[in-house]
Order: sequence, then structure tokens, then C-alpha cells
Amino acid sequence: AYIGFGSNLGDRIRHFSASCQKLTEKGYSILRASSLYDTEPWGRAPGGVYLNAVLEIERRGDAADFLKLLLEIEVALGRTRPSPMSPRTCDLDLLLWGSERITSADLVVPHPRLTERRFVLIPLCDLIPDGLHPTSGLTFTELLESCTDTLQVWPHRPPNLTDKA
Repeated sequence: AYIGFGSNLGDRIRHFSASCQKLTEKGYSILRASSLYDTEPWGRAPGGVYLNAVLEIERRGDAADFLKLLLEIEVALGRTRPSPMSPRTCDLDLLLWGSERITSADLVVPHPRLTERRFVLIPLCDLIPDGLHPTSGLTFTELLESCTDTLQVWPHRPPNLTDKA
């Protein structure tokens, strides 16, 4: 399974690390993580630059139960939902659940906006560039090449702590 991570409030790196830790504490193995990326906020949302990444996890159980766990982790890390575009400490999206297609009132997989967002496709291509989107049948590289999203996505570079101010 593949999870999208995003954060644009507080210590974004700490939120990413804490998300990974909470997943492993709940018994999920993180197989790989993409590089970390800084990205312009989607829809010009307030709150500043996002930190984004994608995690590949060993899936187990049921996708709906896993989504509940992701929502619990978001809340544990301080996520509130005052509005759809509000800044967030932690956003965890279930992008893919193997090659399954799931449509229910609470969950749609593959994530319905995955193909529209470079901040998801770029880190996903770090992990599975030749993987096939379960609905379109296109590779994630092909989807990235045809993506019309123009928001900037760049490799995250931690501050150089040896620089003198």
C-alpha cells in the first residue's frame, strides 16, 4: 500500500518521523520511503510550504480499517479540520491499496486526485515509476508527464546548521 504524507504546520520533519513511528507501533512495516519534497500549497491554501513524501507499507487487514488508523494518527499529531484547505500538522492519504479499486462512502482507492497532483506523483515515482495506476493502466511516470499541475515541487533540503547568520 502507498500513503501520501503532507505537513505545513510546525516541525514538519518531526511530524513525518512521528507518523512513521506510529505506523510501526501499530504493527505496519514501512518498506520504503520516497525522498522528502517541499511543495507549494495546493489551491493556494494558507499555512506555507508543505513537506510531502510517499510511504510504501506492507499492507495487512482491511483498507477501511487502515484508513481509520491513518485518521487516528493525524489527530494524535494535532490535525484539526476547521476547513478543507486549512493548514495541517499531518495529512495521511491512502493512495493505493495494492491494485485494488475501492469505492465506498468513506474511501475511494486509488485516491481520486492522485493523478492531478505533482506533489503526490513525484514521490510516488521515486518508489514505483513503472507501477500501473489501477484504473487508467498508465504508469506513474506517464501520469506525471501528462499532469497539468503547475505548482512547484523541489527536493527538501534541511537547513545547514553550520552556516553563520
